[in-house]
Amino acid sequence: MGRNPCSIGFSPPRPARRYPNRKYGDEMASSRTHPGLVALFDALVGVGFRKRADEIFTLAFDDDDDALGWLGLNYASRAGIPGQLNMNPVCGVRIQSLERSVAEITGGKFHQYNPPTLSDPLHYLARPGVASNWVLFRDTPEANAVVIADIVNCVETAGLSYMRKRATLETMAQALVANEGHRWQTVVRAPVALWLLSRNEEATDYLNGQLAEFDNKPGEPYDGYRNFASTLKRRIAESAALR
Repeated sequence: MGRNPCSIGFSPPRPARRYPNRKYGDEMASSRTHPGLVALFDALVGVGFRKRADEIFTLAFDDDDDALGWLGLNYASRAGIPGQLNMNPVCGVRIQSLERSVAEITGGKFHQYNPPTLSDPLHYLARPGVASNWVLFRDTPEANAVVIADIVNCVETAGLSYMRKRATLETMAQALVANEGHRWQTVVRAPVALWLLSRNEEATDYLNGQLAEFDNKPGEPYDGYRNFASTLKRRIAESAALR
């Protein structure tokens, strides 16, 4: 099938990570035991999220086992200020049937909860145009409690609204076709979603539009996308022949 297109151009967002600097690397190495971060973990579990590896949380929707709410707790240390973590949570939603099909088509390995199909920073969803200022401290639990309450409130309002509006294959396809999300994730998942909805002509048209845009562009990620498109077109033709 050629090179796996997910290996270069279509790699998913990485799990939530820390960003240590050289001077405070030891400080960040102990961030998982940071009292503020531990308290935030507990608060998210308390409102129904499930803690996963790294700083990832998922939420099952009662009415649909094909969708997972997704939350990644990205954070970074404040340069020169040990013990302070700048929080930048990312909210997302994952459609399992779509991600399973993407893995099969690209030759990737299906993961139970990573990556999200679509995601956006929580502060952008909750307060567009306003920079986030969620900082957790090591030694001030009272200040942390205020920050954590605000994060959880934003997750339960803006975050959950974002997730639920994209929590079916149909609504996810609409969002992907509207070019939401990271470019190289979207151009792979949009046509697969359309195909899974039996909208074969739309899926093919989408692929052809992307291929025309990438025409005469050599190398990765464009070669990877051409391989992916060829494989998906073959799947579309095979499924159409079975009807």
